[in-house]
Amino acid sequence: MTAHQRSRMFDDIAGSYDRGFTERLPGRWLRSLVQEKIVGLLPPASRILEIGCGTGEDAVEFAKLGHNVIASDVSQAMLRQARQKLLNQPVKIRERVQIEWLDAANPTAFAPNLECNFELVFSNFGALNCIEDLRPIFSYAHEHLKPGGHLAVTLMGRFCAWETLGFALRGDFKRMRRRWNGHGRWSKGETVHSVWYPTVGSVRQAAGSGFQRVAIYGIGALLPSTEFFGVCERWPGFFGGLAKLENVIAGWWPVNRTSDHFLIVLRKELA
Repeated sequence: MTAHQRSRMFDDIAGSYDRGFTERLPGRWLRSLVQEKIVGLLPPASRILEIGCGTGEDAVEFAKLGHNVIASDVSQAMLRQARQKLLNQPVKIRERVQIEWLDAANPTAFAPNLECNFELVFSNFGALNCIEDLRPIFSYAHEHLKPGGHLAVTLMGRFCAWETLGFALRGDFKRMRRRWNGHGRWSKGETVHSVWYPTVGSVRQAAGSGFQRVAIYGIGALLPSTEFFGVCERWPGFFGGLAKLENVIAGWWPVNRTSDHFLIVLRKELA
């Protein structure tokens, strides 16, 4: 898949992404879960490179906590949404966020824009699922992380218990098993895009020996995937309780292998 094709994939959903995910109650729960697992790793005023920043929601939150973020994406439409969101923030927040175009499949083209290394390289909610070979972006992260810095990526995994059950109950067995072979298709109108669903093991292998594993968390183990957000919104009290429980058990096996997404946190080895 070319950079243009990946860009179109996200251009098509940029205008509706926040309405469909970020601003919905389950989306807020899931995003806060990821952020909570990461912010404790960061020293004050960390430098962060975000890959696949989308509409800039995480970048703004990190900036509010005093961190400095280069928020990047392959989609110009997503970057426009992020710039607009940033304009609505106080000056001190805007000054901490730099928005840039980056093709995660060819990250070396981005290198001249970097002036120093990072405490965190971060990607959230499946932005890297449109990349078949993760080795180049992980190698790039290793090169530009400070020793002891962290790589944290949230990816859609190969098996999601909620999705399997939900589609099975609907009798939609094709969608039920869409992730199982590791490669699927996502369509928007007449445009069809490839999506890859890695395992934790394949991600760890792609990262290579220069990283140590810190943690693996399930994101969306007890909370349903996007297609079933309406269930959460009909019973917010019940699912709010499940969200709190998920925060406790997110690192447990097999929860961290059967969720809608998994968050893998790796640490660059000290020199």
